[in-house]
Amino acid sequence: MKIDENNIFTILTVCSTALTIIFALAGLAAVSLRFAAGVAVGGLVAIANCQWLYTILQRAMQLPAGKAVRFAQMRYVIRLLVIAVIVSLLILYVNINIFGLLLGLSVVAIAIIIMAVYMATLNGG
Repeated sequence: MKIDENNIFTILTVCSTALTIIFALAGLAAVSLRFAAGVAVGGLVAIANCQWLYTILQRAMQLPAGKAVRFAQMRYVIRLLVIAVIVSLLILYVNINIFGLLLGLSVVAIAIIIMAVYMATLNGG
């Protein structure tokens, strides 16, 4: 499949979702249900965060330059605060497995690396 600017975000989302499922199932088989739940929840948070960031940037692109910067900065801070609160609540009150959560939160970064390697090898490096 050819990755270009028209489908890159969709492919990133699909790849991140697939990695979340694979890692959660592997964690369930190899570690524990609590670890697998951490991976699944972390993956969902990471994918939702990525979707939210994409929406913010899409909206910012429609604004004049001066307003776009302020809009994006404020949404960025709000987004980070919300993610920090969610992760804190998961660790403190849900007693989620921290290592599973960290792996799940990393799925988007891992998907980006996989896509970059794929695109580099496809284009001959």
